[in-house]
Amino acid sequence: MQHIQHILPKVRGNGRDEAYGPSYFREAIPELAEWRVPDEVILRHRALLLDYIRQAKICAACTGYAHCGKEGDMKGFTETLEPYGPQLTVRVQRCQPYLEDLTRRRVERWASISGSLPQDREYRLDNFPVEQRRKYPRLWAFAKHFAETFEPGQPADGLYIFGPPGVGKTHLMLAVFNRLQERGVPCLVVRSDSIFDRMRHIIADNGDLEPLLEAYATAPVLGIDEFAQERANEFTLEKLFRVINHRFHSKLPTWFTSNYAPPDIYRRGGQDLHDSVSPLRSRILQMAKMARMDGEDARQRGLEALT
Repeated sequence: MQHIQHILPKVRGNGRDEAYGPSYFREAIPELAEWRVPDEVILRHRALLLDYIRQAKICAACTGYAHCGKEGDMKGFTETLEPYGPQLTVRVQRCQPYLEDLTRRRVERWASISGSLPQDREYRLDNFPVEQRRKYPRLWAFAKHFAETFEPGQPADGLYIFGPPGVGKTHLMLAVFNRLQERGVPCLVVRSDSIFDRMRHIIADNGDLEPLLEAYATAPVLGIDEFAQERANEFTLEKLFRVINHRFHSKLPTWFTSNYAPPDIYRRGGQDLHDSVSPLRSRILQMAKMARMDGEDARQRGLEALT
């Protein structure tokens, strides 16, 4: 809509026809000149073109779907002018601010039932352990840069952090996602076991899994904590692969924390639990950077023995 160069001039009395002649519309809508639309066609579609300019002016001043200045059924829609044989027509489609708002509302809805805890908000970048920042400077730099600069719609690598318990994997991921939320970036953190538990509950209640799977598959940024540490089966692994596969092909960044290195996920007795595990592993290796963290288990610091 940036090509609209004029707001509608004020016209009094019988000056309307002169003000809204072919030259006015060609200047306001350069495509008309590019398409070599004849004067008579422009004049025949004058009402359509005037409304198109009015709607474009509203879109140009957009500050988000919540403040959309359009009325009635046009709220949340944008228009594209197109030639159609000797005619002009306007194609209507959902605008990007509406789609972003829809994604935000979907993410917020599922965030409340995805296993997040009130104390998760306490994990921030500024209280991430200094010793781990110094020990893993490249990981720290990647996490900070992602947290401060990522914008929805831009392709970006995710991150797979693995290592023993208590070394700060979850802290770092939650800190990044908390910062994204502060910046208004829709993002969703789920614990791996809660994904499968939620699926089982929905199925037990004869519910529909599609809204849940769509939320996980389409969130602008998804974080899965304690990945591959839950009790999984053939059905749930197939659904997980569907989510990861969609995110892989859509280039949506996904973050993981796990006690397991990628070659060891969803394996028991040296065998993959399901045929979907190998392609799942392959997708993760391609869509996320790998980072191993080690160190002292912070959860055991300061424990007082009673014996």
